[in-house]
Amino acid sequence: MKKIVLLLTCLIATNFFAQEKVYYNFAVNNCTEESADNMIENCIKGSYLLDYDFTSIDGKTLSTSKVKKPMVIIAGASWSAPCHGDIPAINKMVEKYGDKLQFVMILWDNEAKAKRMVDKLNKNVFIIPAREGDKVKKDYLDISGFVHKLDYPTAYLIDKTKKFVNVKRGAATPTKQVGWDQVNEINIKNFEEFLAPILN
Repeated sequence: MKKIVLLLTCLIATNFFAQEKVYYNFAVNNCTEESADNMIENCIKGSYLLDYDFTSIDGKTLSTSKVKKPMVIIAGASWSAPCHGDIPAINKMVEKYGDKLQFVMILWDNEAKAKRMVDKLNKNVFIIPAREGDKVKKDYLDISGFVHKLDYPTAYLIDKTKKFVNVKRGAATPTKQVGWDQVNEINIKNFEEFLAPILN
């Protein structure tokens, strides 16, 4: 009898403390936060990635359910200057951490426009352009079911359990006062800090 009571107590406690996973698309689509920072902190971080089948610009398929290492999903667009400013830093991160992380870039652009970025990115970045059936607006992106409602570029860091652990928005771009060397230094530093929760 004591064993049955103990077992029932354990089951009740487990059910009481167990939390159901909240998935990313549900979290973003139902988020009532008005600022991007609050959306990230209160809706995105801690949510979980659903299973997506992404098709790359060269026709390969990446199923997120089959990726066994942490992922970095970057939302970008060829018309965004900060996205171009971030390319050298992305390439450096892929060079340095490509064996530990899966890098994916979803692009606002169709295949023809996406090629402007493909040639500049490390070949180990899995690049997904917008295709027929995807929903594409400047303030809203739905690529193969993955919803993006922030600015460009935005990088999402997802751990092995498919949990969103960090989000990085924006990137430095060259100006009359700031040259490429300084921009690359800033963007690389920001990427290193962004990836730290997984790599440390």
